[in-house]
Amino acid sequence: MEYRRIPFITLSKIVPRVWITLSDCNFKCRGCFSPARVINGEIMSTDRLVKLVKEASLDYYHKLPQEIIITGGEPTLNRDYLLDLVSRLNFSYVVIETNGYLLDDEYVDELIKVGLKEIMLDLKVYDEGLHQWYTGYSNRPIHKNLKAFHKKIKLIIKTVYIPGIVDEVEIENIAKFISNIDPEIEYRINDFKSSQGISKTPTDQEMENAYLKAKKYLKNVIISRSCRREGIAPRKFSWITVFPDGTFQRRSLENY
Repeated sequence: MEYRRIPFITLSKIVPRVWITLSDCNFKCRGCFSPARVINGEIMSTDRLVKLVKEASLDYYHKLPQEIIITGGEPTLNRDYLLDLVSRLNFSYVVIETNGYLLDDEYVDELIKVGLKEIMLDLKVYDEGLHQWYTGYSNRPIHKNLKAFHKKIKLIIKTVYIPGIVDEVEIENIAKFISNIDPEIEYRINDFKSSQGISKTPTDQEMENAYLKAKKYLKNVIISRSCRREGIAPRKFSWITVFPDGTFQRRSLENY
């Protein structure tokens, strides 16, 4: 039986939606603030994890979630675990958030076969040298994988605007790249949350400028200010975090 460490799952306060956070990541992004970027949390089988999702949802929503997003960390690190987990979540619409580095054509086919409905892929940087500096990895495998599977499954691409690093120039280049694959692909621009002193949170004007650059090439561009699904979300929002022992805690970006 496969296992991964789970620091927590998260319940949306907007709709019955659950994020499953799998700890550990192959990338070492310089601006990452997620506690799941390193191995931490409790070792859990897929059976136990799915049970936690169901029990927490029934307790909070009084029904099973309509959507489940598997995030991290990086969900694709343990292939067998992810395939088994997706297959056990067939009571909901299942999405994965991924950096796409390991997500080759065959892997995507296997995920679709067991029930995956959507991929949210982070294109962090377009310039390969900058991507190497920021993440520790080349982005060429990601570009190759994206071109191979983009027609097979619903796809959303995301980029975090990081002033001075991933700015308007990078976002415009990413938009050009996506448009050459399919200009209909939904593209979300998220604002960076100041972390580790590498940058600052972008201003509204910077976000708007990046949006206008991307809109020159793509038909579906959204400024997204939450780690959520809605295109428009409140500037101050919170979630219900559920830990492996079943305890609940209300949290926001300030105490994430």
